[in-house]
Amino acid sequence: AEMLEMGRVPDEGKKKHYYRTIMNEAARLTQLINNILDFARLEAKRKQYSFQPVSLNEIVDETLQMFRYPLKQRGFELSVKLDDELPLIQGDRQAVTQALVNLMDNAIKFSRERRSIRIETGRENGRVFLAITDQGVGIPESQQGKIFEKFYRIGSTLVHDTKGSGLGLAIVKHIIDDHGGEVRVRSKPGEGSTFTLVFPIATEDLTNGPDSRR
Repeated sequence: AEMLEMGRVPDEGKKKHYYRTIMNEAARLTQLINNILDFARLEAKRKQYSFQPVSLNEIVDETLQMFRYPLKQRGFELSVKLDDELPLIQGDRQAVTQALVNLMDNAIKFSRERRSIRIETGRENGRVFLAITDQGVGIPESQQGKIFEKFYRIGSTLVHDTKGSGLGLAIVKHIIDDHGGEVRVRSKPGEGSTFTLVFPIATEDLTNGPDSRR
């Protein structure tokens, strides 16, 4: 930013690259701050939701627009498989987006040589799901029950230098629980992880959301 301000970057291509970097880092810092503020609200049960019928597919499309440049910049291969006839869920669009952003951010942070992310939506047992799969460092089975606790960090040398607040997955769990849904994880060290968010299908008698008190 200082170099741009002082006019020391004459090349237009480099200018665009620096502008994107500044925007991406500002967005990441904003996300970190929002996670801390939102977690405080969730813990105090003061989080306000605006429940309405929303499309998981649309949330995926909109979220990926934010990540396409960072994924390309870091050399990730992205594959997306969306159920074209996916029913709507009863949810808070912003909150569900935040859950997906946190999972995408983790998939990027914890990937090493194999940089591939797959996103899928579909139906199972009368509910709908959104699954995010990476080929990153993976999570030992002994720690999979703890990763949704606040400030918990995986005890592995593979992730020792990975930055983060330790709140992302705790926030995901809070949000999905408040939507009457479920979070599942399937993972093996060195083989990657799949996080699956499961939601009830929207019905007319749920216009106030799964829990109208929030």
